[in-house]
Amino acid sequence: MDQNFDSVKDLSLNSEKNWCIKVRILRMWKVPAYEKSYSQPSIELVVIDKDGTRIHCFIRAVHYRLFEPILEEGKVFVVGNFAMDSNTQKYRPTKHSMRIIFKRDTLVSGVDDMDIPIESFDFVATKEILSSVRDDLHLINCWFAVRKE
Repeated sequence: MDQNFDSVKDLSLNSEKNWCIKVRILRMWKVPAYEKSYSQPSIELVVIDKDGTRIHCFIRAVHYRLFEPILEEGKVFVVGNFAMDSNTQKYRPTKHSMRIIFKRDTLVSGVDDMDIPIESFDFVATKEILSSVRDDLHLINCWFAVRKE
């Protein structure tokens, strides 16, 4: 039986809705707790659904041990029972207006799914980056090819 999953583009602050999404982890990184060197880091993710829509996810340090052993970059997961928050950080890894907050009881289950893209890119011309035309709220990754002569 194939379950219907919510589209990442439709996620909102609708508190009545119990969202359930199927996504691939595109990027995953740990953020050290600078104020407390003994504390666990938090985890941040960028995930993508089958439609190619990306969203930022945040896992608080207090939940690090619950999710760190389960999650793996490049793998597909069904995620449910999470909280939504406005994506108001100064610099955002995605253009989505929302972000997902994992809770203690967020459900995460690994699945096999080849329909979800493995990578996703929004190419930006170098001229546009250098001219500062782009909105500086969204992070841009720069890749350069170096030729040895």
